[in-house]
Amino acid sequence: MTANQELAHALRMRFGLPPTQPTDSQLAIIKAAIKRIKDQGRTATQTDWAEVVKTYCPGFGEWAYRGADNSDLNTLLALALADARRG
Repeated sequence: MTANQELAHALRMRFGLPPTQPTDSQLAIIKAAIKRIKDQGRTATQTDWAEVVKTYCPGFGEWAYRGADNSDLNTLLALALADARRG
């Protein structure tokens, strides 16, 4: 699984997104929005992530998945951004 796929999966689990979200374009916008927060010298909070995902993914909160998602979204974002720089 690529870093983007891992981030998308974590977003689905954490925010109850349908299996078709986030799309590649939604994920790119979400990553850019969170990166802007990080560029301001802040660490994105759970609330920041929720607000951004809710803004760009209309399926926010519509699905429920069993099991806990303990992944750290900021770590996954860093991996996805590093992956994008290499590729």
